[in-house]
Amino acid sequence: MDPTFVPGKTCLNLAISRIKLLQNKRSLHLKQMCKEIAQFLQTGQEAIARIWVEHVIREQSIWAAYEILELFCEFILTRVPILETQSNVFVSRDVEQEQPNRGREFT
Repeated sequence: MDPTFVPGKTCLNLAISRIKLLQNKRSLHLKQMCKEIAQFLQTGQEAIARIWVEHVIREQSIWAAYEILELFCEFILTRVPILETQSNVFVSRDVEQEQPNRGREFT
């Protein structure tokens, strides 16, 4: 196991938990915004409600982007063992190529 990937795993796990935290925060904010839009519509403030709807749409897009980032981080995290084995193969090939020729060369 290559120790250089350990910080990568930790960073990915921290990023995933941070993304989930931000998603929960956005979800609560979206629910609150929808309640406020309903209040604006009940009081007849349709112009303000339309502006808030645009904000809700933007927030939903950001939430979807967080979801994509989370899935991508999880994808990379599951592929780290594969990357580790491939990096070990590349390192061993480089070491073999860098060794000087100790035998006598024949022409």
